[in-house]
Amino acid sequence: MTDHPTADLLASLITLAGRAPSPHNTQPWSPHIVGGGGDAVAGATGSAADGGAAGDGASGGASGGGGAASGADAGGAAIEVCVVPSRTLPAGDPSFRDVVLALGAWVESFAIGAAEAGFDTRVETLAQLERLEELPLTGPADGARPVLRVSLVPTGTPAGTPPPPTGTPPATGSVRSTSLPPVAPPGTALPTPAASTGTPPGTAPAHRAHPFTSADVRDRAVFRGRLVGHPATWDTLSDVDLPPWLTLRRLDDKAMAYLSRLGIAFTASRPSVAKELLQWLRLDPAHPRYTRDGMTDAMLGIPAPLARLAAPATRWRRIQNPLVGAAGVVGRAAESLERARTLRPLALSLSESDPESATHLVLVANARLAALDDGPRTTAAMDSRIGVSEPDALEAGRVLQRLWLHAHTLGLVVSPHSELIDSPLAHGLLRKRLSLGRSDVALSVFSAGVASGEVPRSPRLTDDRGYVGGGGAGTHGGTSGGGPRGGSGGRGGRGGDSGRSTAGTPAREHSR
Repeated sequence: MTDHPTADLLASLITLAGRAPSPHNTQPWSPHIVGGGGDAVAGATGSAADGGAAGDGASGGASGGGGAASGADAGGAAIEVCVVPSRTLPAGDPSFRDVVLALGAWVESFAIGAAEAGFDTRVETLAQLERLEELPLTGPADGARPVLRVSLVPTGTPAGTPPPPTGTPPATGSVRSTSLPPVAPPGTALPTPAASTGTPPGTAPAHRAHPFTSADVRDRAVFRGRLVGHPATWDTLSDVDLPPWLTLRRLDDKAMAYLSRLGIAFTASRPSVAKELLQWLRLDPAHPRYTRDGMTDAMLGIPAPLARLAAPATRWRRIQNPLVGAAGVVGRAAESLERARTLRPLALSLSESDPESATHLVLVANARLAALDDGPRTTAAMDSRIGVSEPDALEAGRVLQRLWLHAHTLGLVVSPHSELIDSPLAHGLLRKRLSLGRSDVALSVFSAGVASGEVPRSPRLTDDRGYVGGGGAGTHGGTSGGGPRGGSGGRGGRGGDSGRSTAGTPAREHSR
């Protein structure tokens, strides 16, 4: 193995990372290769045609090595990742929480493939990651505004050793390296219901051997049907490397059902969120982007006849507008009715949960522990609309991907339920249910279990690229490309929490 990755390897790792989950399967990342001696990575940034129709706000920016011979050394090259405005959710994800979590999952998937090829992954978060609200509402990615820079060094390179120079000046306002999980100061810890053997305080190994493979990244599944739970799966998380500032909390069946209904009602009652959801549905194979992005009828488990009947509402405004209006009336009524319900105490309700039902889990961050009493990081967390700083949310996205891969390696699939966080009412009740403190932030809610039926595969923008090779890096990546949303101007005025739904008005899909 050489000390530098080849252009083919970098392209293959980008393709593998594209299998990372993202909200509504939007695939908001736009990676491109920089540095490495010019021709070795010529054409890496792609074009509008590379990631979708230019009119859709495509960005390209998918793979590298366009002008390089196969196996050309890309020494000194790095990957810069931008965000595609047309592939974010202004109405549904105004805080960019899910975008940053998706970027973290992308980084983790990239790192898993790189580890198989004999490289450690170094991640530098750039200033633009904390300025996502400055993005326009639509359009392609701006290659001059990357949010991350990812580079590779040979496995075992001591921490603190700088990666090879890329030939590209560092972006102004670089934040901090996130190649290693942050650790808490000695003597601080959070109680966690799921035992973890994360990095102990005061120790930070030069690299972490990945227990997961590129095949796991490619095959990881999301399933919307009935799940048969296996709670013992979450008793030991040694392969997840859960940092001390992240904990996994258990939610009971009754609270999950109740809060999910509130989240669904919230989505239906907010026209902007409901319309945004409809724009990412692909309910008919005739849809021009059915095999590219968004949520298909198969992914959502909608019977084909019903999906075909509903498909026009996703594309025709004369049908969509009355439908959204009617859904709003029903949603607001449901919200009002559900507010009056009460739940039994959590411990009692957990003991009464059906052992055959799915296991419901909440990933919770503690902003105080994440900041390690560091003034600038504490300020960043206070300024962030996520509740933790964006670099910490990125790290949480990496952990979330490892949690889902942990489930996958044990034969389980997951079903995300971000509607519990997006709805202000459901979110408040969730915090109360879990007795979360002021520094605690619920970042993700998901169910896990054994799928009761066939698990469909979700599309990706680069499904047709195939597996390039390079030490186990995989196939079916995601690049950039345009989303089906109009609008213009900056995002400073985006407001309001958002909702996602399941069953009928599906929850934000972190797709397989």
